[in-house]
Amino acid sequence: MIKSRGFLYLFGLMVLMLGVGLACGSPAPTPTAEPTTEPLVAPTSAPAEPSGDELVTFTDENDYLEFDLPGDWAYGQDKDEENDFWYWDYFVSPDEHAVVESVVFDDGTAWTGSSSGKQALYMLHQFYSDTGEEGDIRISDDSIQKDGSERLVWESKSGDYSGISFFEVRNRTAFLMFTVKWDNDFEDQYLDTLNAVIDSYRIP
Repeated sequence: MIKSRGFLYLFGLMVLMLGVGLACGSPAPTPTAEPTTEPLVAPTSAPAEPSGDELVTFTDENDYLEFDLPGDWAYGQDKDEENDFWYWDYFVSPDEHAVVESVVFDDGTAWTGSSSGKQALYMLHQFYSDTGEEGDIRISDDSIQKDGSERLVWESKSGDYSGISFFEVRNRTAFLMFTVKWDNDFEDQYLDTLNAVIDSYRIP
């Protein structure tokens, strides 16, 4: 099954270190923590009562984004309780073979040049890979969208799952990354649903 990044509590610290490294013209420090390989456990709470094929609308707490998805997908959120720099909303299918995620990071520092692209690649290689290391994620397509976001189509070679991620910067300081992912054996079952979620993505 699709695996969780497990150590997203380090996300804010790592992004902050990356931003400082880019601002100073030096590479970001290499994290020393080992990623967990525990399977993603579906949360028990959901944002709305409808179930089955009935769609519900999720709206980001800061109105950065909104999208529709099946009402029986379980919802969860992790966030930076100390500094309030980042939060991570995620939805898991009932059988845990597909996931929709949204990460928002904003510490008030402006993103410049290619720093957002470097951060997106860093996240793919560190948080979305099966190994937690560079080399597992293979990007098959990288394209700029009409709304200015960048789309990355990728696959974990050792994890046997795939995903599509979109990233962008809003208001100069807010980094957004929106991802759908699925276990490869369940692509036929979930790809149409995930594409519909992507198509419904909008700014409230």
